[in-house]
Amino acid sequence: MDKFILILLLLVMSVNLFAQENLKEGKVGYISAQLVYVNFDNTEGMAEKDTLFIKIKNELKPALTVKYLSSSSAACEKIINDEFNSGITIYAVIKITLQTIAQNDTLNFKISGIPVQTPEEVKPIEDIDSKKVSAQFSGRYSLQSYSNLSNVNKTGDYQRWRHSLRLGALNIGGSDLSFSMYAMFAYKADEWNSITSNFGKAAKVYDLNLNYRFSQSAQIWVGRYLNRKISNISIVDGVQFENSFSFLTFGLVAGSRPNFSDFGFNTKLFEYGAYLNRRDTVANGLMENTLSLFEQTNDFKTDRRFAYFQHSNNILTNTYLFTSAEIDLYKRDSYNIGKTDLNLTSIFVSTRYTPVREFSFSLSYDARKNVYYYETFKSVSDSVLENELRQGFRARAVVRPLNNVIIGLQYGYRSSKTDVKPSRNYGGNISYTMIPLIESSLGFNYNRLLSNYVDGSVYSVNLQKSLTSLLSDISIGFRKTDYTFPTNSPKFDEKAILLDFSTSAFYPFSFSFSYEGVFESIRTYGRILFDISTRF
Repeated sequence: MDKFILILLLLVMSVNLFAQENLKEGKVGYISAQLVYVNFDNTEGMAEKDTLFIKIKNELKPALTVKYLSSSSAACEKIINDEFNSGITIYAVIKITLQTIAQNDTLNFKISGIPVQTPEEVKPIEDIDSKKVSAQFSGRYSLQSYSNLSNVNKTGDYQRWRHSLRLGALNIGGSDLSFSMYAMFAYKADEWNSITSNFGKAAKVYDLNLNYRFSQSAQIWVGRYLNRKISNISIVDGVQFENSFSFLTFGLVAGSRPNFSDFGFNTKLFEYGAYLNRRDTVANGLMENTLSLFEQTNDFKTDRRFAYFQHSNNILTNTYLFTSAEIDLYKRDSYNIGKTDLNLTSIFVSTRYTPVREFSFSLSYDARKNVYYYETFKSVSDSVLENELRQGFRARAVVRPLNNVIIGLQYGYRSSKTDVKPSRNYGGNISYTMIPLIESSLGFNYNRLLSNYVDGSVYSVNLQKSLTSLLSDISIGFRKTDYTFPTNSPKFDEKAILLDFSTSAFYPFSFSFSYEGVFESIRTYGRILFDISTRF
C-alpha cells in the first residue's frame, strides 16, 4: 500500500512538472516590412511556429508567430494588424518539463536522492545576426486618371494622369542590404509637350534609399529617406546613421533638403543634425521620447537652427498621449547679424481616451508661429515685423449606443491675430451598419463652418454596400453645400451626387471608380476618377 501511494505521488509530481507553464519576456528590437525581431535572454523551451503574445488588460493576446529562432532572438510574422514598436514587451509561454529543468544549470533537481541526468547537448541554432535571411521583394504600381468636365468654361476641362510606383527589397542577395523606393509621375494630358522638355516638373521622388544593417542595433541609410523618429525634418537627401543601446537610440544625419518648388535635389540646401530616442516600458504601457537638434543652411549660410522634441505614451489605461514642440535657436536682428535666441515656434498636444468599446474621446491643441528661413526667403522675413501666432484646438467624441449604431460629434476652433473673428466648425455624423434585408450601411453627416470669410453648412448622406461574393464595394451619396460670404458675393448653393465602386475580384489587380456630379444654379461639373493598382 505504501509503495502504491509513493508511485501515485511520483506520477502526480511528474504530471505537474510537465503541465507547468512559465512566461518568458522579450523585447521587440528591429522591425522590417515583413518580420518583427524579438530579443530574449535565451530561447530555451521555444520552437519555430510558436505563438507569442502581448498583454492587454492583463490578458494575453496572440500577436506573433515564430519563423526563425536563434539562441537569444526570434524573427516573427505578425498575426494581428496592431503596430509594433521597438521596446514593446512580448511574452512566450514556456512549458516546464523535466528536460528543461535538467538543462538549467542553476537547479539541482533530484528525485529520491538520484540526480536527473542531463540529456545530450543539442547542436546550437545559428544566431539570427549571422544567419542570412532570404531576399524578399515587394512592390505596388498604380495608374490613376482624373477628369474634370464643365458645361460653362471648356478651358476648365482637363484630364490628369498619375503613375505611382513603390518598391522594396529586403536582404538583397541574402545580405543585410535593403532597398526602398516610392515615386510619382503626374501630368495633365494637354501639357505632355512641356513635360517631355522638363521631366522633373512631373516626376516626384519621395523615397529612394539603400539601407544596410551592421547588426540588429546599428544601421545606415544612403539616399532620400524620411526618418520616422524625426519626421518633422521631412525628407533628407544624404546619409543617416542610427545605433541602439538597450533602450536608447542615437542618430546622425547629414544631407540636404529637397527644393521647395519642384521637390528636386539641391545640394545648396545642406543640413545636418542629431537625435536621441529613448523607449521605456512603464507598467503595461510604452513611453517614447525623442530630442533632435538641426542646422539648416542655404549655400552653407545658416537658414534655420532649431530643436525638436517629441513624446508619446500609453501608460495610463485606455489613454494615448502625443506631444511635440519646436524651439528656434537662431535669429537675425535688424542689422542682419545672427545670434543665438530661444523662441518656442510650435507646440502640439493630442490625447485619445477609450475607456470602453462604446465610447472614445479625443482632444488636440495646436499653436504655431511663423517659421523664418533667413536665407531662402529673405524678402518675406525682412517684411515680417512680428511673429504671428496661430492656435486652435479640436475635440471629437464617438459613441456606440447600439451594436450597429455609431454617433460622432466634433468641434474645432482656430484663431490668429489678423483674423477679424476666429474660425469655428462643428458638426456630427450618425451611421447605421448592416441594415436588415439590404445588409448595407447608411450614414448622415452635418458640418457648420463660421469664419471671417464664410458662414455655411454642409449636409450629406451616404449608402454603402459590400458585395462579398464579387469582392467589391459600392456606395452612392448626396451632398448639399450652403455658403454665405460677408462680401457682396452671391450665395453659394451646390448639390452633388457621389458614386464609388471598387473591386479586387481580378487578382492581382484592383480597380476603383469614382464619380462626383456637381450641380449649381447655372454651372454643372463632372469629376471622374479611375484607378487600377497591382501588387507584386
